Amino acid sequence: MKRRSIFLCTVLISLSFPLLGAIPGNLELAALQEEVNQAILDVRDAKASRWPTVELELSGTYMSNPLIGPITLPAGSLSLAPLTPPSDVTLYDGMESSMYDFSVNITQPLFTWGKINASVDAQEAVAEAKFQELRNREKELLAEISTRAVTLTALEAISQLLKQQHSLGRELVSLASEAVASGMMLELEQLETEVALQDIELAIFESDYAITEQTLNLQALTSDQDIYSYSFDEQAIKELLQLPVETLIEASLSPRQSSLRALTALKKATEAARRLAKGSFYGKPDLALVMSAGYSSPNFPLSESDWNDQDAYSISVSVGLKTTLFDGGKIANSIKRAESQDETATLDLQQARQRISQEVQQQYLLLKTSMQKIDLEQRKQTALEQRVRTNEELYQSGYGTREELIHAEMNLLSSHIAEHQRSIEAWSAFQALQYLTSNPTR
Repeated sequence: MKRRSIFLCTVLISLSFPLLGAIPGNLELAALQEEVNQAILDVRDAKASRWPTVELELSGTYMSNPLIGPITLPAGSLSLAPLTPPSDVTLYDGMESSMYDFSVNITQPLFTWGKINASVDAQEAVAEAKFQELRNREKELLAEISTRAVTLTALEAISQLLKQQHSLGRELVSLASEAVASGMMLELEQLETEVALQDIELAIFESDYAITEQTLNLQALTSDQDIYSYSFDEQAIKELLQLPVETLIEASLSPRQSSLRALTALKKATEAARRLAKGSFYGKPDLALVMSAGYSSPNFPLSESDWNDQDAYSISVSVGLKTTLFDGGKIANSIKRAESQDETATLDLQQARQRISQEVQQQYLLLKTSMQKIDLEQRKQTALEQRVRTNEELYQSGYGTREELIHAEMNLLSSHIAEHQRSIEAWSAFQALQYLTSNPTR
């Protein structure tokens, strides 16, 4: 029996998809969502810089033995008789055992050379990039799930076809043994038949391994076990191929695409970072209004007498100015670095557009070629089916052999296996194009 390349089906096993998290309860998407939430909080922090900062400090102290005790004038301590007190006179009762301190400080930025606004713009751009990254990854995972589900269905069909081939191959080996015993076949031909059967067994092992691998990958990708809801849609593929590749490229490069929107947002973030760096240039002062109110007294406010003594509280208003005059060139370097990062973001966006365009062309060519191969296999199967019918008629009439019929049936099974292989390639390319060209729905 001739060896068939279709027996070696390792090409259908390896699909270049990473092992990722699931869509429902997806850990990767949940992590990306948390990054979005954190970026939103960063935006709120940046906007909060526009508002005043109010700080309150409270302290209460109790001393069992105050540092300063009572001050008294003892009797007879004055040399002038008329002024000599008849008894001790207390001049100062001493420190109270308790002391309360309250202070409120309010700081309001007045002018920062646009740094606050630039910071807000940068954080908003980063948050937008994180959100678009989440949407893009979700769309990519949906395409991957569909590809793996259809691949798993095709692999299961291939496994069944290989098992049918194996059953026919065992019968062929049995016939070869009988032929050798009768002297009508050389032992070498029998060995070749057995080796071909071993190739089929190897292909079965590889297909079963691929089925298990795809199943595990799908379990990691999604908790939805209804994978058979995904099927090879030949009509959708044909409709897509009716579109010119230029139309698909234009759709993939639309500004609405999540991947491009994420890169565009990152470029806005670098532009804002550059403005932020320039706002800190030498000699550009930041102005802030600082207001302080304090209260310090042994009497607790509102609950003890004399708490509102005018000597117990204070109020101050001041304007602060802060600027950097010299730091060895660090600020100048930070401005140049921000400009370089802005230019890098521009180049990244251009490179991404170039890569997307190239990928669309490659996947379109792969899809078109795979569908052409499927069509050729289907036409080939028409001839092979006719050969099976002819050989069966010859065998039944006594003019043909069982070996010839088995070979014809195995060739037909090989063609069906090849068709399933091509369908895997076609569906993978179709989903890649869907991912690259479809606009987000929300």
